[in-house]
Amino acid sequence: MYRPGPPLSQHINYLGYWCHDGAVGHRSTALPRGALTLVIELGNRDQVDFAAVGAPAGRVPAAFIAGAGTTSYVTQIDPGHTVMTVHFRPAGAQPFLGIPLGELQDRCVGIEYLWGAPARTLRARLTETLSAAARFMILEQFLVDKMDVRDARLGTLLRYLETDPSIGVAELCAMTSLSAKRLSALFRHEVGLGPKTYLRVRRLQAALRRLDAGTQRGAEIAADLGYCDQAHFVRDFRGFTAITPSQYPSRRSSLPSHLDLATQGAKVQDPPTSRLTPSKDGNQT
Repeated sequence: MYRPGPPLSQHINYLGYWCHDGAVGHRSTALPRGALTLVIELGNRDQVDFAAVGAPAGRVPAAFIAGAGTTSYVTQIDPGHTVMTVHFRPAGAQPFLGIPLGELQDRCVGIEYLWGAPARTLRARLTETLSAAARFMILEQFLVDKMDVRDARLGTLLRYLETDPSIGVAELCAMTSLSAKRLSALFRHEVGLGPKTYLRVRRLQAALRRLDAGTQRGAEIAADLGYCDQAHFVRDFRGFTAITPSQYPSRRSSLPSHLDLATQGAKVQDPPTSRLTPSKDGNQT
């Protein structure tokens, strides 16, 4: 994982570089983050398999953006393949795309649809370049060139919510002096999710961090993050992950916000998440 400096660091959490040299492919479940992710497989394939948890795999372009949403995805890196990723911060992708991020909610869209021929050239250059450091430089420069800096109206609020994800929508309206309708429209445009859904996803991420630290019990996490009770916390956690918080330590992946499928043993239950829908360019999303 590589964390870029300014100005990209304001919008991007990290760039990922995943090179798999093992004999068996690495499979994991990517959990919702409340932000967009750019995925670029480096190679000769035009399409790759990609699926929501519990759903049949569909074909998506080898370079695509997964929008924010509540869907958990099965990810796979095959032996000998290399994948680069861009993990945008919440609302961080907006300056690079120039469209309301709500249009990409729970969808996967090829980057050529969003950026045209320069996106195709980007993947070709990354594939032809062998050095990981050089690949990061190419990807960073591409993102800098695409960035259209503008005032993010939700920037300060989103940073506050990271410190207190227990807050409710009514409190957000009071803090911002916005109506619920206006607040929802603003969140969908800049973040890609409505405020209620966004808060649920960020509470999940906060819970994962606390479970990773191992310093709090389930009841303490539930109270700290604003769940009604521990049962509410378990239901919401299971709804996103198909497992309970107590099962999480044995399924935690080395990849951030992922669950390891290699040690799963049994079939993953299908969580009640949103399903993928076709994108405007006909790709399975």
